[in-house]
Amino acid sequence: MKNMSAEYNLTEAEGGLEYTDRVEGITVRLPRELERADFIYPEEPQAPDFDTLMKGAMANPIGAPLLRETAKGKRNAAVLVSDATRAVATAQVLPFIVRELNEAGISLEDIRLIVATGVHRNATEAEMKVIAGDYYGKIRIENHDPYTPEKLVTLGKTSFGNYAEVNRSAYEAELRVAVGKIEAHEFAGFSGGRKSVLPGIASEKCIVYNHRPEMILNPSAVSGVLKDNPVHLDMLETARLLGIDFCVNMVQNAQGQPLGIFAGEMEAAHLKGIEFLRSIFGMKFSHSANIYLVTPGAPLNIDLYQSIKALVALTPVVKENDTIIFYSKCTEGINSEDMMAPFKGAPSLEAVVKTVTENYRIQMDHALLLCKLYQKGAGIIACSSNIEPGAFADLRMTTAESVDQAIKTAIKRCEAGAVKPALAIIPTPQRLVLGNR
Repeated sequence: MKNMSAEYNLTEAEGGLEYTDRVEGITVRLPRELERADFIYPEEPQAPDFDTLMKGAMANPIGAPLLRETAKGKRNAAVLVSDATRAVATAQVLPFIVRELNEAGISLEDIRLIVATGVHRNATEAEMKVIAGDYYGKIRIENHDPYTPEKLVTLGKTSFGNYAEVNRSAYEAELRVAVGKIEAHEFAGFSGGRKSVLPGIASEKCIVYNHRPEMILNPSAVSGVLKDNPVHLDMLETARLLGIDFCVNMVQNAQGQPLGIFAGEMEAAHLKGIEFLRSIFGMKFSHSANIYLVTPGAPLNIDLYQSIKALVALTPVVKENDTIIFYSKCTEGINSEDMMAPFKGAPSLEAVVKTVTENYRIQMDHALLLCKLYQKGAGIIACSSNIEPGAFADLRMTTAESVDQAIKTAIKRCEAGAVKPALAIIPTPQRLVLGNR
């Protein structure tokens, strides 16, 4: 059996199989009682030379003229870039964008980088240095502010009834460029493209409306689905109202190295990137597992709120009585009381949804996603050295001191139900487009 990657691998060890997740810092000896253990992880191609890849994308934009042509006659530009939770290779991309803008006559002092935080915390100065790379201190860079009315402008109303309220600096710019990455998204279908606008530079009110229970609980609002997905469609309408002149989206490997770069018209480039993503990260199960071991990897393992994305990514594939083992470092703890609050003291999932619906705040979206997962009938065993067992208990999860212990508990559950235990190990499932054969 060959190692699948430097970070994650399943290998032959004395007495059986051993799984190592170097990102989360765990090594697990798999018990003999397991009927089988499968590693669900793509064999990613070697990352192409970045400069060659980027030059090709910029020279052959999808559905759009060259950026320098679009930028001709424009006096200034806003470049929307992802925050630190998204691990986008922004610093590598910026020189190519800046070069095109410079050739069109837009100087460095007339380029503004806007960190599309949505309602995430502001990027720190250290994070801004990473995002801007060699342009830190040469180009203005600022965090988006979703809360201050004076820094926002309302563009109109979407067909879903959402007031499209976005960053004023981006609106007032004569040219707008969006930089992001494409991967599966837990309720928007896929990240990238229109998400640079909503939620990226939208107001809190606009984001809350887009993420409200009616939208998130829609059956089409799941990972890997765009068709009839109201969350996606509302995002798309908002982005159209603002107008993105050029888009650069990447599909990256686990190390953050671009495997494909798709530049050009926002919608066309985004769809082409999704097609490429599916070709590499579309994963089908060859068997029906009943135990799943999932880890979020970096940067989502920064806290429990972000880590939950790895857990809920399994919603399309889990079934009743399955057990999910969830491990994350959660180095910054929980970082979301709004996610936790609806579960505390709630007698049922229906009560959680009712609380969220009546008192909705933006980070309650992950409470809803957990409810969608629980409604599939799966149980969760959680482990983390930085999260108190009581917090997991509040989220209706059981706890274990280690992944080894969690696997043993899951096996006992299978045996009690006269089911042969079959394990699927899925590191970073949020990066995959999952499905069953």
